[in-house]
Amino acid sequence: MPRRPWMALVVSGLVAGCAARPERYGFDSATSACRQNPAVCARMAGEEAVLPGTRALRVAASIGTAGDAALRLLKAEERDAIEEALARCAEDARSTILVERFGGRNPTSEECREEVGRDAQGQPVTWAMKLGIEMHRMALDCARRELSKQRPGGFSVEPRYHRDPRTQTWETLSDKAVQALVQQGRGSELKGSLIPDVVIHAGSPHQALVVYDFKFPCLGDDPSKWRVYPRGHPHAGRTQKFMYELAVGARAFRIIPRWGVLP
Repeated sequence: MPRRPWMALVVSGLVAGCAARPERYGFDSATSACRQNPAVCARMAGEEAVLPGTRALRVAASIGTAGDAALRLLKAEERDAIEEALARCAEDARSTILVERFGGRNPTSEECREEVGRDAQGQPVTWAMKLGIEMHRMALDCARRELSKQRPGGFSVEPRYHRDPRTQTWETLSDKAVQALVQQGRGSELKGSLIPDVVIHAGSPHQALVVYDFKFPCLGDDPSKWRVYPRGHPHAGRTQKFMYELAVGARAFRIIPRWGVLP
């Protein structure tokens, strides 16, 4: 598994944009798109959209300082055990879904692009998207089980971070708060929310130590890059990594089958 030095909080710069080939977008592209539009995307390919269960917490302006202090509490052996567990979750999810869908073999680039259905908005869903949704769900379930044993009360799966338009500070929103906004016809206010897969923290999501995001590239010979937000998006031109680290106040890493933990 790739290793790297652990430093104080560093907000990363932009990285290169996504490759142009559709199969390189990765299995998780449909899930990411659904998260960004919760008001109209309650379902995609038959899967319920996942909403976080954390209570609303105001993220202080000094979140970076809090994150630096908390980071020192995560020992190297703890970090190693967490990353090994999450890497296993990613590997098992990919292997299991590929056995179920393709007899254990990898899909071809043509199959990755093949349309297999439509989402709630009538947009095409490819094999890459469908497999990504299924692998993501399985990996997150695995992460919950493993981290509940390793770090009870010290992690969150898919917490939602939202920037208050009035104060420009980041907060976490509960599923109840999200549903209330949608029911009030204010679902558009959720655009730009950030939902990292796993946040390891010191007791609450606003005390983040490190962030992990599962990526499932359709072709396993090349790791998925961080998503670059498109033109017209509130975070246009920036990467998921940049926004996660800005909002959460902790470093963000990818968990990718065959590749392990990457920055």
